[in-house]
Amino acid sequence: MNELNIAKTLVLKRKEKGITQEEIAAYIGVSKASVSKWETGQSYPDITFLPQLASYFNITVDELINYQPQMMKEDIQKLYLRLSNDFAQKPFDQVMDEIREIRKKYFSCFPLLFQIGALLLNHYMLAKGSRQQEILREAIALFSRIKTESDDLTLCRKSNVMEATCYIILEEPDKTIELLADAKTPVLNENHILSMGYSMSGKPDKAKEILQIEIYQNFLNIMQSLTTLLQLEIADAQASKNIIDRINCLSETFHAPELHPATMLSAYLNVAAVLVLQNDTDNALAALQQYCDLAVGISYPISLHGDRFFDRIDEWLAELDLGVHAPRDDKTVRQGIIDGVAKNPVFSVLADHVKYRHIVEKLTSVLGG
Repeated sequence: MNELNIAKTLVLKRKEKGITQEEIAAYIGVSKASVSKWETGQSYPDITFLPQLASYFNITVDELINYQPQMMKEDIQKLYLRLSNDFAQKPFDQVMDEIREIRKKYFSCFPLLFQIGALLLNHYMLAKGSRQQEILREAIALFSRIKTESDDLTLCRKSNVMEATCYIILEEPDKTIELLADAKTPVLNENHILSMGYSMSGKPDKAKEILQIEIYQNFLNIMQSLTTLLQLEIADAQASKNIIDRINCLSETFHAPELHPATMLSAYLNVAAVLVLQNDTDNALAALQQYCDLAVGISYPISLHGDRFFDRIDEWLAELDLGVHAPRDDKTVRQGIIDGVAKNPVFSVLADHVKYRHIVEKLTSVLGG
């Protein structure tokens, strides 16, 4: 990552003064091509030219260099995981103080700012009362800065989605709509075409990898969309049943509990909640039992992985921002799984049911709540 921003400073100051590259070249005594390379970042000015350039623009050498510390991807991942663990082990405010110091030091390292925003979004619920909203607002400020300042289009797009998610949690749907209203464009299926290109180029293994990654992501997106759609169909028992049938069908087809247990834990919990609200107690308890059986039967910490079908995605998973690691510390994940049943107000009507109490007791005893 480039920590020196001489190129940006030169372009900005030259345009502010309304001068040409030729004029700078003449003043310093170099060619116009040299100045052009400085401005595009292909090369740096000789160190002996820095005082002259700074004087020419009436700024300090430090302002000319515009040093902005950056952090490598591997270090960002390690930092995220350490801070996530700290949230589970240390006082919340102590961790937040460190996060704010890191943010201040690396305020122009946009990949790091994104992960700090994601960290806050994934742990805001550990704050007390109105502090939760404050933490979410801090995350929003980071995502907004990335969109304004970064030239990484993919990072800006991801930041936009994360910001919109924050507004959903804050119950400000109009802002979410404003951010994402233009996102409902048809899927272009670029990866399908890309895989064909690799296949025609004699690289069938790469073509298979591209398609497996595409199917994996689409499967998770479909499951998430079905779960959300289910919440919108609470008033229609038949529509709800149709959605639940499809969730179960996809789960069985793709071996979802083993492939991506976090997705199925969320699905089972949402199915149970909808069925409770529809007064279908028996099936709600059955869904909670599925949730419990999966939660106590999987290995911790939960991590991303492929399987016999998705046998070409592990390398891609390892290259994700957090690699194969969960966005929350294992202790926080376990407690969240317990609280999803034990402290969920939707399930308060089940408090007197023996099956419900057994489920809560099993989750608590095995996961250590």
